[in-house]
Amino acid sequence: MTQTQQPAALPAAGYTDFRRRRSVGSTLRRAGALARRNKLGAVGVILVFLILFVAIFSPLIKRYDDTESFQTANPDFNPTANPFEIAANPGLASPYILDRWESPLGSDHWLGTDQFGRDIYSRIVVGARLAVLIGVGASLIAVISGSIVGLVSGYFGGKIDLVIQRFVDAIQAFPGLVLLMLIVSIMDRPSLTLMIVALGFLGFATSVRIVRSSVLGVSQAAFVEAARSYGATDIRIMLQHVLPNILAPILVVFSISIGAYILAEASLSFLGLGPADKTTWGKMVNAGRVALDLHPWESVISGAAITLAVLGFNLAGDAIRDELDPRLRGR
Repeated sequence: MTQTQQPAALPAAGYTDFRRRRSVGSTLRRAGALARRNKLGAVGVILVFLILFVAIFSPLIKRYDDTESFQTANPDFNPTANPFEIAANPGLASPYILDRWESPLGSDHWLGTDQFGRDIYSRIVVGARLAVLIGVGASLIAVISGSIVGLVSGYFGGKIDLVIQRFVDAIQAFPGLVLLMLIVSIMDRPSLTLMIVALGFLGFATSVRIVRSSVLGVSQAAFVEAARSYGATDIRIMLQHVLPNILAPILVVFSISIGAYILAEASLSFLGLGPADKTTWGKMVNAGRVALDLHPWESVISGAAITLAVLGFNLAGDAIRDELDPRLRGR
């Protein structure tokens, strides 16, 4: 009697590697399908990953210090020149000349230099790190605090909801930029921490509104009523039943808000109310206005960086919304 041959069993390590490769391949195929279905969203995700890469690895790829002024030897320097000769030719008095307003694609400076001889590429890279830090930090503050308050307001309702919403109305009654300028101008030297907290406070009201509206719909669902009938506490219902079902709008608000906070920080820095000792894109746009007609590169390049960052996070946020909302998926 012949025995039926059984397939050889895979070793444990080989089976694990096979499952890992299969999982990675499935993830890549799904990502490719999403990219084909939402091409603008794919562009936004690529821009976001590019900005995050530059921000994370800025100490390694910035080439030069962002505050270093580059100089070259002055061939006209004359240490024995008298005051009359120096008045006629000021270049005789200095042994070095600032490498100011160099054009892009130079041998030493890829994006040129500014009026103080500083490398624009290095300043763009350092500014990307600060922009991401401010955008993500402010968005975390606004979304986390707004989600907690909106969850409580929408779930309990009644007088609690009335008091919270009137407070939110008071915040939204002030123009956003004016309120932000008022908060920042109170401090003599605006710091990075103050900037993040001020921007997070500015977006708090919007997060509360969005989360509250989502909670109002979920809190009346049948599974919430079933949890109440089994004697579940309000805290348990909010954390285990309501919160998981409103994560989609929270993620969308978080991703889209990052671009808005980057733009708000650039506006404040342009007006001179940004972090005093930091290199920011808004400061670069403002500094480039000095020689906009002769050397527009600093303003143009920093403005393009702001545009790409805001566009990338907005497109990525729209893509997340389209994928998480069944009504918009595949449109």
